[in-house]
Amino acid sequence: MDIQQYFEPVDFSKYSEKMKDGWKYALGHSIEKSNSKLTPANIHKLDAVIFTVPVFNGSWHNQKNNPAEKIREELYRLSEIGKKMNVADLGQVKKARGRKGIFLALRDIIDYFNELNIVTVVIGGSQDLTVGICEAFKNETFFSLTAIDSLLDVKKGREAFSSTSFLSRIFQKNPQLFQFNLIAYQSHLVSPSLFSKTKGTGTHLRLGVLHENPTLAEPIFRNTDMLSFDMGALKYSEIPGSLARNPNGLYAEEACQLAKYAGLSNKLKVFGIFETGAEKDHTGITFQLSAQIIWYFLEGMHNRIPMEKEAPGNLRMFKVEIKEMDSPIVFYQCAETGRWWFEAQSLKGEKLLIACSEKEYKEASADEIPENWLRVIQKIDELSK
Repeated sequence: MDIQQYFEPVDFSKYSEKMKDGWKYALGHSIEKSNSKLTPANIHKLDAVIFTVPVFNGSWHNQKNNPAEKIREELYRLSEIGKKMNVADLGQVKKARGRKGIFLALRDIIDYFNELNIVTVVIGGSQDLTVGICEAFKNETFFSLTAIDSLLDVKKGREAFSSTSFLSRIFQKNPQLFQFNLIAYQSHLVSPSLFSKTKGTGTHLRLGVLHENPTLAEPIFRNTDMLSFDMGALKYSEIPGSLARNPNGLYAEEACQLAKYAGLSNKLKVFGIFETGAEKDHTGITFQLSAQIIWYFLEGMHNRIPMEKEAPGNLRMFKVEIKEMDSPIVFYQCAETGRWWFEAQSLKGEKLLIACSEKEYKEASADEIPENWLRVIQKIDELSK
């Protein structure tokens, strides 16, 4: 299969001409070199691929003022990440017939790169594109989706499908979804009752909690297959091109930090960044920040801990007895990184390691059943019925 047939290729000359002498030190130059060597026979050697989908709620964006293209330009200006980082840019997804055609193309593309164990970076477009991406994970028993968003984008009534209700479509099409996590949501915008409309187990982090301790998101990303980043989660003062215009939200530094945590996750396969407008920002700050968020995700990838270092045989085991339980809860910690996991049993009797924080271990040590552990066990039991 020649995956490049799905894309309109990038013309690197229009970027290199603008940067001139600085081009050889830029990420764009590094990506151009990867592209020049790319063939169907060696594509499996890539670490990550980037492509754009300038589609907003089913409609293709006017090419003259394409926000995804502006993000690409700013991304290319940033510094190269590392000599061993092999990232290609496949260009823009070719036009398809309607929203269904777009979703089918995304499903095929993501499925192809998942099979090759290549991380995909999707530059949107509106956040409902996440639906097409999730189609590639439909047969994954333990699929985990995380959204960084100020809102919970589920249907509140009978409104038409759009980027403000796309999660309801995902929950409908993926009833076996193992985990859904919402990060940086704002309590005054999300009614607690709306969480009953979600599927799967998961950890939801309010904006205020995240401000106090951003590291709480790190174990969530270690359990995540796909991260959908709505730029409306940032404060409007940080991102004047935001379509959401939120007076409260993430700061630029926090958004970049979260992206880096996501990149560090060996499990994460797809990173999508969505909801960046073009018409309302005449400064270019919106596109610069979007590009920097992607850059920090790629830098996180570059600094991933080799999986063998955190293989079960290389971890320290802690068995914690709790009075109310017949069997101990088994925790693991990596001595080198300090990261934690707890053990759960899969449907086939296989041992699963679920990423967690030290908090769960301390709760168990204090003779309390960790809420996160209990939710995971209950979800596994539900899937086995």
